[in-house]
Amino acid sequence: MTNSLFSLLMLVLFVGETLTCFTLMRLPSLLRFYALSSVALGGLAIGLALEGGGVHLIPVAVAVVAVKALLVPFVIKRMAERSGASLRLVSSLRPSASWFVGIGVFGSGISLALHSPLYQMNNMIQTPALLPISFGVILVGLVMMIIRKDLLSQMIGFLVLENGIAAFSLSALGGIPVAIEFGVYSAVLIGAILMATLSQRVQNLLGTHDTSHLSELTD
Repeated sequence: MTNSLFSLLMLVLFVGETLTCFTLMRLPSLLRFYALSSVALGGLAIGLALEGGGVHLIPVAVAVVAVKALLVPFVIKRMAERSGASLRLVSSLRPSASWFVGIGVFGSGISLALHSPLYQMNNMIQTPALLPISFGVILVGLVMMIIRKDLLSQMIGFLVLENGIAAFSLSALGGIPVAIEFGVYSAVLIGAILMATLSQRVQNLLGTHDTSHLSELTD
C-alpha cells in the first residue's frame, strides 16, 4: 500500500468514525469511536509525514494516540463510573435522524470551506483536500455540543471539535512545532479531567448529567 493510499484510508476512517460519534447514544460506544477517530487522525499525521518528509509529525501522531485515544477516554470513563452516571446518553435527536443531520452538518462544513478565501489560496495550504474535511469535523463537533443534553456527550463533542482543529493545522500548516503540539495536547488532557470532574459534581448534585436541569439554577 502506498503512502497516499494509507493517508486516504486514514482520512476515510477519520470521517466515518467522527460521523458515527455524532449518532451514538451509549457512553462506552461513543468513547470507543472517539478513540478510533483519534487513532485515524494520528495515522493521518504519519501518512502526511511519510509523503512530505515531515519527521516532526511522527511524535505528534504518537501524542495524539497516547492522549486522545488512550488517556482522555480512560479519564472520562473512570469519572463516569465513579459518579454512577447512566451509560445511556441524551440527545434532542433520535439515532436514525442523527445520521441525516450529521451528514448534512458535515456537508455544510465542507461547502463553507470550499467557498472560503483560505481554500482559494491553494498555494498556501499544505494539503488542500484535508481543509474542507477539517471544517466539516469542526462543525460536527460544534453541533454535537448543541443537540446533546448531557454533559458527557457535550464534552466529547468538544473533543471532536478539537480533532477538527488538529486536522485543520495539518492541512493548512502541515502541523505546528512539536513543543506547541505537546502543549496543546496537555491542555486537552487537563481540560478533559476538569470537564469530567465537573460532570461528576453535577451527577452527585442533581443525580443526572442532563443539562436541561441546569436551567433551573438561580443566583
